[in-house]
Amino acid sequence: MKSGIKTIIIGAVVFILGAVVVPVLCILPFLQHQHDQTQFKIPGKIEIAVQESGRYYLWNDFQTIYDGRTFSQSEHIPDGLNIQITDSSGRKITFVGNTSISFSSGSSARDSIGYVEIEKPGKITVQVSGNTEERIFSFSKSRLLKMFLLLLAGFGGSAIIALTGLGLVIWGIWRQVKFVKKTS
Repeated sequence: MKSGIKTIIIGAVVFILGAVVVPVLCILPFLQHQHDQTQFKIPGKIEIAVQESGRYYLWNDFQTIYDGRTFSQSEHIPDGLNIQITDSSGRKITFVGNTSISFSSGSSARDSIGYVEIEKPGKITVQVSGNTEERIFSFSKSRLLKMFLLLLAGFGGSAIIALTGLGLVIWGIWRQVKFVKKTS
């Protein structure tokens, strides 16, 4: 096989890796992120063992499947809910309202309600009370910065790999044209 053809094939493979495979590998953690949350029914409470310090979000899972039952409700939570988050000693942790984040994947969708800053690992209790129909909330560690950096690095790397592949294809075509002219 002529070296120009080999370079074109290698360049095409590298381009496909950069344009398709690397972006898929960067998006995969987003799909897995949904599974690292603790869901619970409200009104109600749940105890959660927090493994590491950081920002943790409380979510309104308005479209989800919980215990084999489908929940599809309004994304707006009812007025008058009382949200209380406490550590293992019973000390109240400051809850900061923040409804700016939405997430959807397949048949699931959720909106942020707010967050707490957990200073040290341990058991915490999340209690939501008020006059509302049964709903599903969830609680999970924020991974937004980590995901943003992963996307930035992944898509930057993807662009470099794809452009390298494209450069190899162009170089292979140039070598092939030069070879054809030389042999004619």
